[in-house]
Amino acid sequence: MTMETADGATPILLVDDDPSSLAVLRANLSGHGYRIFIARNGEDALKLVHREHPLVVLLDVMMPGMDGYETCRRLKEDPETAGAAVIFLSGLGETRDKVHGLAAGAVDFITKPFQGDEVVARVNAHATIQRLQRKLEALIVDLARELAVAQQLLSESRQRVEGPLLGNSAAVRALREMISQHAATTEPLLLTGTHGAGHEAVARAIHDASSRRQHAFLHVNCGLLSGTGPGLLPTTSGEKQPMSLFEMADHGTLYLEEAQRLPAEIQDRLAGVLAEGNRWDVRLIAYSPAATGFDPKLAVQLEVRQLRVPSLAERAEDISELARFFVEQHARRVGSVVQGIAEESLNRLRKYRWPGGVQELQSLLERAVTSAQGVLVEVDPALLDEGLPLGSYRLMEKLGEGGMGEVWRARHHLLARPCAVKLIKSQLLGDENRKETLERFRREAKTIARLNSPNTVTLYDFGVSETGNPYFVMELLEGMDLFSLVGRFGALPPERAVHVLQQACRSLAEAHGAGVIHRDIKPQNLFLCRLGVDYDLVKVLDFGLACSFREEDDHITRAGALTGTPAYMPPERATGEEADERSDLYSLGCVAFYMLTGEPIFAGDPMAVMLKHVRTAPRVPSAVAKQRIPEELDRIVLMCLEKSPEKRPASALELWRQLSASSVSGQWTPESAERWWREHAPSPARSGAEESASANSLPNLGRG
Repeated sequence: MTMETADGATPILLVDDDPSSLAVLRANLSGHGYRIFIARNGEDALKLVHREHPLVVLLDVMMPGMDGYETCRRLKEDPETAGAAVIFLSGLGETRDKVHGLAAGAVDFITKPFQGDEVVARVNAHATIQRLQRKLEALIVDLARELAVAQQLLSESRQRVEGPLLGNSAAVRALREMISQHAATTEPLLLTGTHGAGHEAVARAIHDASSRRQHAFLHVNCGLLSGTGPGLLPTTSGEKQPMSLFEMADHGTLYLEEAQRLPAEIQDRLAGVLAEGNRWDVRLIAYSPAATGFDPKLAVQLEVRQLRVPSLAERAEDISELARFFVEQHARRVGSVVQGIAEESLNRLRKYRWPGGVQELQSLLERAVTSAQGVLVEVDPALLDEGLPLGSYRLMEKLGEGGMGEVWRARHHLLARPCAVKLIKSQLLGDENRKETLERFRREAKTIARLNSPNTVTLYDFGVSETGNPYFVMELLEGMDLFSLVGRFGALPPERAVHVLQQACRSLAEAHGAGVIHRDIKPQNLFLCRLGVDYDLVKVLDFGLACSFREEDDHITRAGALTGTPAYMPPERATGEEADERSDLYSLGCVAFYMLTGEPIFAGDPMAVMLKHVRTAPRVPSAVAKQRIPEELDRIVLMCLEKSPEKRPASALELWRQLSASSVSGQWTPESAERWWREHAPSPARSGAEESASANSLPNLGRG
């Protein structure tokens, strides 16, 4: 039913056989936003209510033919008209008359002679109640629809992840038994085991088997948490903040994938929340390949209950059942005519080692279903040659995924040397200028491949996959990016920060000399690694956003496109002005501030941060840091952070000279670095290319 007429007025119906009463009612109610309909008897009233759907019906009791009581009774018996609010108007003032009217379904009773103000007030009140009630009913319908959709999506999600728990091997039977045991508890649980074993499926199965199954199950990839989305934990400040993921999971389950990658500060806060008694009633399930890499306080919480999920190699007898399930499931999802998998292919699957676990099996079979030519899936033997084929390389293990693409640990067909392969996401290439974009990638790859500074990640190769996606092949490093290091161990001492900055300058000096601007210098792209007997060797990553500022063919390089990360973006790029190599030095100044203080130079949402880069004077590092910073280092950092490029150091070499002349230069010795690494030994080791898939980067594809 509608609540308003076409002109926006609220429809009401006046029913009375007395013309004078109708005239008085009309006069009193006119001008109050009502569209008034008139009926002189009960039969006409029923017809009008069906046609006009009034919110309120003012109904006389004593009328010829059908009286008001009978009219009201019939209105309330009909589902189409039962929602109208009926107010009786009558000279009958006895209590029994009012009771009779209310019993017939009326909501109010006004005794004649009536006061105009009283009639208006009561009609206004009941019209408002009717509007609210009908809005509530519409909202309930919408919520019911949304709930049905959510339940359908949840059902589909459960079906997609239930595969890893199929089978009848001893290992999976024991796993299902452990799932039942852990579902009966509420203590934090740590899942361990190799990547791809089906940890999310185990976490969901525990949730679904518990008393929390009617509440939320939130899956959080800790490696992809960013400052732009909801925070993991409730804020400790007094300011009103968006609801955190922890609060969203109240009465449900919070699953933390790669929990060991949480910054040290968040791990410490999480341990505190769990120790306080978990007043949000959240069941925490975390996954880490091993029970290492945690803050000591959090480790105590997670060591109580652990569950190791067996790898696919440990339950090889389940492969046939799993394979059939994944084939049938994906065939239904994509509408394929595939009905099963060839026996010869099943034999190949049983003999394979499955380094990528259940996830690798599922991914392989989904691709096989998509490319199948008949009703039986045939698995290409080449796909089972230890990794997924890509040109001359085999992708062995996915290391990371973000805004630009995926990064894999890989190896060459003929060479034993491991490498990292970065696959660019197809949607970043666009459709209209795909050819030009691929040409730009090729040209920039050639430029970057000529860089040979020991502080620049080495680019081995560039290619385009069979599906038309470009990929970069880089050296594989072991260590930790600067963002993770500061997040885990706190601000760097000035002497170590200078040591890092000097190496970054050497990388940028060579790149700038070759006409290449990096355009995305940030802590995630400065990687500290151990290489042979060298410790704290800095590698500058992700020249994938680089452009040549000497390139004449501008329609390919698109040097004016907005790229980079807002927290480290120089003012001239934030305003769309032309940038040169001194833009990288501004970003390096932001990195220096972060290293020395443990805080970004500006905070807020991305647009607000970019505006601050343009308008707000930077803070002095020593005024923020919880350690002593030499005045000369303050001066160097602030010089890099000048709004005008002309006031910054003239080049990366000039900045390197200023850093080398500082009093703390050389104080971070090889012995200091080796001692730190032996004491802290960042674990698990991370690929130096992994952060190249950072979701915070804006790809240089002409998109703002």
